[in-house]
Amino acid sequence: MLKYLLLVQTVLILGFMTGPVHSDEIDLPAAILDLDGDPEYGEYLASDCKTCHEANGGGDGIPNIHGRPKIQLITLLYAYREKIKLNPVMQMQAGRLSDEEIAALAVYFEGLK
Repeated sequence: MLKYLLLVQTVLILGFMTGPVHSDEIDLPAAILDLDGDPEYGEYLASDCKTCHEANGGGDGIPNIHGRPKIQLITLLYAYREKIKLNPVMQMQAGRLSDEEIAALAVYFEGLK
């Protein structure tokens, strides 16, 4: 339960930092948090992400995701995939990701500084 509450808090905080969240509850499955994620697979998948999410933060309000904690990235990608967090481009990108791919991307980007 504590893990769930921390996740909801993280999503709400990130929602204020990166745009509106239209739901104050996210039913994030514990199974996705338990995945270790393969950083090499994440690197393979990351080319589309890196097109917009540059290491220096890029422009047009696109945030730098390099070095962000795995839990934040998993939560955000899950929220976009499930259309809880609003952004048509991110919903489209995350919408085609499996839980394993989300975990792999999250662990890969967490390792970048």
